[in-house]
Amino acid sequence: MIRCLYIIKSDGEILYGKLLDERTDVDLHNIPHYVKNSVILFHSRSSTSSEKVYTLQQSNGFWAYAFFHSFALVALLPLTDNLVNPKYMLLSIGRKIAHEFGTMINTWSNDKSDIGAIERIIDQYTSIDLSPLSVDTLEKIDTLITAALEQPKIAFVGIFDSRGKMVRGNVPEIHLFRIEVEVSQGVIKPVMDIAPTSIITGEYKVQMLRVNSLTVAVASLPTESTLNAVSTVGEIAHALNELV
Repeated sequence: MIRCLYIIKSDGEILYGKLLDERTDVDLHNIPHYVKNSVILFHSRSSTSSEKVYTLQQSNGFWAYAFFHSFALVALLPLTDNLVNPKYMLLSIGRKIAHEFGTMINTWSNDKSDIGAIERIIDQYTSIDLSPLSVDTLEKIDTLITAALEQPKIAFVGIFDSRGKMVRGNVPEIHLFRIEVEVSQGVIKPVMDIAPTSIITGEYKVQMLRVNSLTVAVASLPTESTLNAVSTVGEIAHALNELV
């Protein structure tokens, strides 16, 4: 769980701060000097990647950093947390903000008229439930997959988490790595994808749709039209969207 989140300009100025865990004692208008210095240092390095999250462990938790062209997202995470999902969350929020506003952020102050749209994005993304699926939900997912596989033209179906690990399905092991790479390079979204992404693995063309932090993957038999997989992945994704 993200305890608090800051948007910090490349010069170390705090543009925005939000408390996400009321039990956390932080000053949203100030950050520890070592956090500010880390932001300035990493922003000045040409080797700093916008495709990864950097972490610094302190006594009060992990400070996580995601760097983009004109700003950094900085979050405080509990020491006990699995960092995988919060890292994906940070990257997803940052990419959305960078796509929507880009270098305009350099000209902004912390005035409410400037940061209102950013706050809405953060609220949308942090409202996504990244906790493990319940037994009841998994059973309902099993039912969806079983129904899809009863169609003779469908070869395999899988539901994957944000790390690209299959949580349910019958995708052959030989194809799992290709799908895992595709899923893990993507982002978490507060809405379902409109159109599927298509990837090739072996002789199969896999259709993929994201639903929040999950991804549905479906492939038709190689001898059948991919439209069968397109239709099926959409049906499962819409049903999954209702479940989660």
